[in-house]
Amino acid sequence: MPRTVLGTSVVAVGYAAVAALFTPLTWPAMLATLPPLVVAGWAALRPPSRPAGPALGRRRVAPWLVVIVAGTGWELLALFRTPREDFPTLSSIISPLAGTQWWFRFAGYLLWFAAGAALVGRSRAPAGAAAAHGGGARR
Repeated sequence: MPRTVLGTSVVAVGYAAVAALFTPLTWPAMLATLPPLVVAGWAALRPPSRPAGPALGRRRVAPWLVVIVAGTGWELLALFRTPREDFPTLSSIISPLAGTQWWFRFAGYLLWFAAGAALVGRSRAPAGAAAAHGGGARR
């Protein structure tokens, strides 16, 4: 494992551990999300290290569009239906754990960091790496 990856991982775990200590929906908790967003924004907005790949085809976009539409539909249906116990939103399911369990908030931060790193890393991969893993092939 390269030293940069190891160092970044240690910082991310430490940051997640501290940020998870803040009570959800408070100013400290909201402000704790800013530094990772600034770092990810900086990494994503740097000039690309390789030329843009081919445009995504419908076959790759359509499944994600179905997931997004279904999830949005579920949330809207649950939001406007009553009682909430019969039609819970994701936030009403997660809130009891997120509000009282440090480990749950810690895991949430780590998942958030991992997703961000994967998205930024995907846009930053060298041209040869994408081709080696089939990223440049159309399906």
